[in-house]
Amino acid sequence: MTRSIHRNFEQVADAENARSALLSSGFPQSSVKLTKHTTLPPNVATSTVGNLLDALTPGGPAAAAAARQRSGAMLTVDIYDDDERDKADSIMGGYGAREA
Repeated sequence: MTRSIHRNFEQVADAENARSALLSSGFPQSSVKLTKHTTLPPNVATSTVGNLLDALTPGGPAAAAAARQRSGAMLTVDIYDDDERDKADSIMGGYGAREA
């Protein structure tokens, strides 16, 4: 029975390199999925609250906007056993992965 593990990367390039390394080490392409983080669309409630908090953020609205930018990606790997989990974690850890 397969299980999935999920790891986050701050940079998309790190996630892409980790994905390539997983594939090179024998993980099937169908078991490795890369998902780039995207920014959620604003709505009226979050915009109003966000504007209030932005004004209180050190550095002002520009600093708050920069802090909100979501970059990076998540890799999901289907594994069959603990050995595969350890192997995947070792590979992804070399590229700065964090648990999701």
